[in-house]
Amino acid sequence: MGLKRSNLEEWGITDKEVIDKIMDANGDSINETKATLDSEKTALQTQLDQQTSEIEELKKSTETSAETKKALDDLQASFDSYKTDAEKTLAEAQKTNAVKLALKDSGTVNTELLFGQVNMDNVIIQDDGKVSGLDDQLATFKESMPYLFQKAEEPAKPTIVASGNPGTASSQNQDVFAAAVENLI
Repeated sequence: MGLKRSNLEEWGITDKEVIDKIMDANGDSINETKATLDSEKTALQTQLDQQTSEIEELKKSTETSAETKKALDDLQASFDSYKTDAEKTLAEAQKTNAVKLALKDSGTVNTELLFGQVNMDNVIIQDDGKVSGLDDQLATFKESMPYLFQKAEEPAKPTIVASGNPGTASSQNQDVFAAAVENLI
């Protein structure tokens, strides 16, 4: 409740000029308070508008974050798929190389041709790097396609003659030996 003329008259102020001055001062005070309140209201409204704007931006950001999250999830799924494919390709290459090396060591004359005959589904590369499931196939290949394998030939045995070179006299051998010993001394 504000200050009224009737209140001033009840309090014993009867001079109209004094009442007008008090009422003008009171009005100025009310106007200053009103201006302060308006200013505070404007400041609060500005803050509210700014916060509302920030909330809207956050909502958009959340949507963007959801889009970004989906893009990251898609990228992660793509990476996981690529990684799985790369690991599979690497494992197949290691298996192929191990089988070809084992075939080469088996004595085949044509590793590539024999490799084409291997059932890779039955071949397993163990943790220690050994190839299992190939020995049975190799035994079958050696029976059915012996022309793909080298025959184990015995090395030629040299003929050794006990008395030295044929057709030489033993006295000649002794003379040569004696001459060699004399040259050394």
